[in-house]
Amino acid sequence: MRSLLFAALVPLFAAATPALAGEITGRVTSPKGGGGAVVYVVHAAGQFAPPTKPAEMDQRKMSFVPYILPILVGTTVEFKNDDQVNHNVFTPDGEGYNLGTWGPGQSKAHLFDKAGVYTQLCSLHPEMEAYIVVAQNPYFAVAKEDGTFTIAGVPDGTYQLRAVGKGIKKKERSKDFPVTVAGKTETTLAY
Repeated sequence: MRSLLFAALVPLFAAATPALAGEITGRVTSPKGGGGAVVYVVHAAGQFAPPTKPAEMDQRKMSFVPYILPILVGTTVEFKNDDQVNHNVFTPDGEGYNLGTWGPGQSKAHLFDKAGVYTQLCSLHPEMEAYIVVAQNPYFAVAKEDGTFTIAGVPDGTYQLRAVGKGIKKKERSKDFPVTVAGKTETTLAY
């Protein structure tokens, strides 16, 4: 009787168990190193709700901080100005936008509703540059200084990985690396 009850409960428990999620670990290598690169899954099935709290990119000491910011489609980014001079934020990428110019202590926001890589520039200070990587899904990570990264919670399956960073030229930003996730998976992205 006991084994019959157990046999009846196993299929019910299995049906209630969510699909397995894996982990992608690896290293980004390029002539300039892979540290600070954003590594992301290009496309994953499902609907993903963006965070309710805006992400932030600051302008501090005449630089964008952080230099590269990964976000999910539908996320709003608040651009702050913590310098003592006026700044501007614009991009020629995607649909293009120009948030105008604003002074110290002020901020402006922009909603990113399309996946892609957006170069952030300041028309007042041409040496300033940063990137916002807008991903279709939440499976992304920023590589450590040595180029290593971990993307957790990725459902088992086959995907394409891509990286964006200082050492990766613009023409190589669309270079994809196939990866099959089955539990813990290790890979190298060589540019």
